[in-house]
Amino acid sequence: MKMRFAILDVLILSVSVSAACLATFPPGNGTDSDPVERLDQGGRLVALAADLERRAVDFARSASDQIIDRGGTLMDDQIAVLFASEGFAASSRLFLRMTERGSGYTARMSSRSGLDRAYRYLNRDFNNLEETAGRAGIRLYALSECASILRRLNAEIGGSGFVDDFDRDRRDREPEDWDGKYVKGRDSAVFLLERRGTGDYTRRPFKNLESLFKYNYDQDRGKNPWGYVAEVPSKTLDRMRKGSMIERTFEGLMIIEPENRPNRPVYLIRGGKRHGLSRPELVARYGGWGKVYEVPREVIDEYPEGELIK
Repeated sequence: MKMRFAILDVLILSVSVSAACLATFPPGNGTDSDPVERLDQGGRLVALAADLERRAVDFARSASDQIIDRGGTLMDDQIAVLFASEGFAASSRLFLRMTERGSGYTARMSSRSGLDRAYRYLNRDFNNLEETAGRAGIRLYALSECASILRRLNAEIGGSGFVDDFDRDRRDREPEDWDGKYVKGRDSAVFLLERRGTGDYTRRPFKNLESLFKYNYDQDRGKNPWGYVAEVPSKTLDRMRKGSMIERTFEGLMIIEPENRPNRPVYLIRGGKRHGLSRPELVARYGGWGKVYEVPREVIDEYPEGELIK
């Protein structure tokens, strides 16, 4: 009888020790049952996801306000932006829940591989929104902030190569960089394009041909502004915000017609008139031949003729 009780005591002790071990070491890798918590011990992943969700919601609201403020009938590309922006906001909200402890998702995801897959869907919805908003001429500065957060999120998850893919996808989808380029609009108007954000440009009209050539010289681009012309669809150009007019003149400077013939007259622009120089030696008095600007005959003819400089 005593032997039986001794054996029973040993069995009870063994079961107690096993239960204690199971309570101390949960299933998994023996460190933590929450894979996302193991990955995001510093809380950076959740903070980034929360920031992205907030900006995505703000952009959806801003895009809606921009479209409503424009008035008129809703166009197809505008409707597409509304749906795409709300879709990205919803995706960002879901991704945030996937990173939050106790959401019901984290315990069923395998850390990096699970978040990698979730990131793919999030990134896909962002790409769709950026492309759709660009076609509709919606201001995209807020989306550039989202792009930065997406890069940081990807790096935080573990660098599966998505950062390079993300940047490459953006380069493939973005149009030619139009910043600082000229574009011909309707009625022979010429505009300078100024980049304000990703896909967000302002068009500034030149007052006349003289303003265009003077601006081009001021940018150290030489005598041919037509080498800096961008091909922009008329519909896209019309949607860009119109900035202040560019008005520049050659007042106080010398100009000459761009021809390869000898004895072309040189004019000094003074007092709103063109004054011909009677002798080549006079060019040195006003700065030398390096300060003589070649311009089309139309620009010269816009100035009334003044007294000859002798």
